[in-house]
Amino acid sequence: MGCAIAYPIAKEMHAKGIDVTFIAGFRSADIVILKDELKAASDKLIIATDDGSYGEKGFTTVFLKNEIEANIRENKPQFDRVIAIGPDIMMKFLADVTRPYGISTIISLDPIMVDGTGMCGCCRVIVGGETKFACVDGPDFDAHQVDFDSLIKRAAFYKDEQDEAAKHICRITGGKRNG
Repeated sequence: MGCAIAYPIAKEMHAKGIDVTFIAGFRSADIVILKDELKAASDKLIIATDDGSYGEKGFTTVFLKNEIEANIRENKPQFDRVIAIGPDIMMKFLADVTRPYGISTIISLDPIMVDGTGMCGCCRVIVGGETKFACVDGPDFDAHQVDFDSLIKRAAFYKDEQDEAAKHICRITGGKRNG
């Protein structure tokens, strides 16, 4: 989940002797990254692809729930914390998985940020009923406190502009696309 960002966290925790289960999800095999690094930084690595073209077929949320339930069945210690980085909708459903078990869940948001001071309001998010700004108050928040419905709705507001920007051909980079 957000492998490039989560990898250093997992690596440091693993180096300190903390048991790390890393569940990495990708759309398909052609975008799987850091396989060897993630394996070295975790006690258990589950790689899942939406289409089943690499690793296990399915979504990270399902594999996380399976791991939680297995810990309960086998009377193993439960996860102390889940750290999630990825699409907003995935983090929403992941929070729904961990909430009934009381597992602390931290998410890292990456909304559009224009000025990095909170003044533009683009990265506004409701956390615990209060307005926060990912650029100055985050980007990490308690997933169980985030109003994901408003977050997802706000993210969709700029979808047309993001799609248009992805089509832009940059003259500086020799005609390569930005997206």
